[in-house]
Amino acid sequence: MAYSTNPNLPKARAIALRMLIIEQLPLFVVANRCGVHRSTIYCWRQKWLEINKYRQTDNPNRPTRPVGTSRLLTFRWPIPTSSSAPHHSPQAIGRPIIDRILELKDFLKALC
Repeated sequence: MAYSTNPNLPKARAIALRMLIIEQLPLFVVANRCGVHRSTIYCWRQKWLEINKYRQTDNPNRPTRPVGTSRLLTFRWPIPTSSSAPHHSPQAIGRPIIDRILELKDFLKALC
C-alpha cells in the first residue's frame, strides 16, 4: 500500500515543482508554501528528474536564457505515489511453516 492514498497528491507535487522549476523560486520558499520540509521538495525534484531524464532540461545554444514554454509542456509534471511496501523480506517465515501452522490450527480447532 502507498504511504498516502490522497488522489490529489501527485497534482500537489506537480504544483510545487512548477514553482521550483518554472517560477525559479528558492527551495525553502516552495517548501514553506507547500507546507512540507525542504528535503521533501528535494526528493520530489529528484524523482521528477528521474521521470524526465530523457527530456532536454537545458538550453545548450543559449545557456543564459530560460527553457521555453513549449519545451516545458513536454515534461511530465505529476509524480505518482510509489508503494511503501518492502521490496523483500529476508526474515520472513517460509511457506511450508505457514502451511503447517494453519494445518495445526485447524486440527486443534476441531478438537475443541
